Amino acid sequence: MKKIIAAVLSISFVVCMAGCGRQNTSNKEKTTERTTVITHPAADGSAVQTTSQAISVTNLSETETAVQTQTTPETTEETTTTQPSETATQSETTAAPAVTPDNCDTSSKLYYLPYTTNLRDMNKNKVGTIEAGSYYSGHYDPTHEGYVVIKYRYREYLIARSCVQEQTGAKILETAAIGQMGGDIYGKKACGPTSATMLANYQLGMKWTKDELIQFCEQNQLNDQGSLTSGGGITATNLVKLIESYSGGTISASNIYGDDSAAILKGLIDNGQRSIVVASYRSGKIVAQPDSPTHFVVICGYEYIGGELYFYYADPYFGNGGRSLMRVSAQTLAASMNYVTKEPKCIITVTNNA
Repeated sequence: MKKIIAAVLSISFVVCMAGCGRQNTSNKEKTTERTTVITHPAADGSAVQTTSQAISVTNLSETETAVQTQTTPETTEETTTTQPSETATQSETTAAPAVTPDNCDTSSKLYYLPYTTNLRDMNKNKVGTIEAGSYYSGHYDPTHEGYVVIKYRYREYLIARSCVQEQTGAKILETAAIGQMGGDIYGKKACGPTSATMLANYQLGMKWTKDELIQFCEQNQLNDQGSLTSGGGITATNLVKLIESYSGGTISASNIYGDDSAAILKGLIDNGQRSIVVASYRSGKIVAQPDSPTHFVVICGYEYIGGELYFYYADPYFGNGGRSLMRVSAQTLAASMNYVTKEPKCIITVTNNA
């Protein structure tokens, strides 16, 4: 009889515990159905899209451990993880876990975001989310333990260190893409003024906005290819004039394009200088295809991967979704720049005269 009673009690206890577990799970797993299209750069500079279903979580925690979709830079394969950690599997051979706070390494770094994660202001208040599949430049700040500081559009924000992968092989100058079609003015053809805004702000510490430059450009008829909001644009020659005129003469801009563009760009980065280039562009990426439309971007870093040189750039078109840096092989970039034939080729740099 004692054995029978003990068995009954044991079974009741298990049933009770199972019921509590189901209740707790129900309370935690409150999800919002959505379809997310994620665009991320592949090794050849192409933009790869992946689609994930029903993964948005409504109650993201302070430690960024909610269910998120993981992508890697070189593949469209998706996995789901519940614990983005500092020891997460890296997506490239050059990747390594983020630098620990104990190292206090505050130098400029390149981060890859394999997870859709929270974006926080400098007071650690959540202000939005960033989609998976892009590179961001930033650094570690010991006053924000557990986070990294990233450049995002016009300013700095925080992302949990557990949600980024540091690309330790990259040399990067902190820069963020600004969307040419964001803000108050829809700059469909305003990649030039938007790139000038990025270059002036991140190279010289200016506080320009792309809306102001678009207005100034059109008011002073520097948009020599037509309207910046519809079907026009600006050439490199007038982009130099725009930068100098808008600065009131405090900034000098120069076009130093040469045949060995890869060596020039690498040398500039080694010297701490970003630059604007114009390249052939199609379907959201730099391409080595003759007679393609042209597009201005800001070159801000490089990395050797498998012995091959790649450049990182801030793309004003790609930046419209809040994403920041993209990557292209030096070979593709050089050919793409060379295929620009209907307007001046360029590598535009700026210096402060003040």
